[in-house]
Amino acid sequence: MSSAKSGALAKRVPQALSAEQVCDRIRAAILRGDLKPGEKLTEQDLAAEFEVSRTPVREAIRQLEVERLVVRTRFVGVTVRQLTPKELIELLDIREVLEGLVARLATQHMDAVHLQRLKKTQQLLAACARKGDVPNYLEHALAFRRALIECCQSETLADQVLSIENRLRLTGSRTAAIPGRMEASIEEHEKLLQAISRGDAAAAEQINRERIQHIRAAVANSLSYSIL
Repeated sequence: MSSAKSGALAKRVPQALSAEQVCDRIRAAILRGDLKPGEKLTEQDLAAEFEVSRTPVREAIRQLEVERLVVRTRFVGVTVRQLTPKELIELLDIREVLEGLVARLATQHMDAVHLQRLKKTQQLLAACARKGDVPNYLEHALAFRRALIECCQSETLADQVLSIENRLRLTGSRTAAIPGRMEASIEEHEKLLQAISRGDAAAAEQINRERIQHIRAAVANSLSYSIL
């Protein structure tokens, strides 16, 4: 076979996914809610789905265990992690501190481009809240936080916030679905934007911490009702 023909054939042969790519796809499925908390994951099924050997799947699952998005249980195997009420509240406590720091640093490093992005995203958030559009509301809320994090100029902080955020996303749309929570969030984001716009880093930190405190209180209240 000529080198030209072999080269053409090589282009048509799909490249096997790496362990990192497999991990990215499983993680995305978990965060989208395609794979639900408690759902079992098997190496055999995942290897067949991604058309790879079990080795990259095994490595991917190990990484997701480190990220605490999946859990391995004796006699059960690997399942998508289910947050307990205690874990959920603890994560929100940690998120309060981290996002307060995010708001403070973002205000200190804010530029015109990111400020405009935040204002535009806030408008989209408000529109979604008025329509009761929870899925798009959550996407815009995520975009708002990502814009803030970019301004912090701290990869370490970004990694920590993302880790907590991903674990909280195991609850799906639980917090946004709490009656009145989206509407309250719009007011909180508006106050945060005002503090950032005037360069008041201390106020921005306090407002963002209070925002998470309100979420925590709403979640705790909803958990108490679900237990009753």
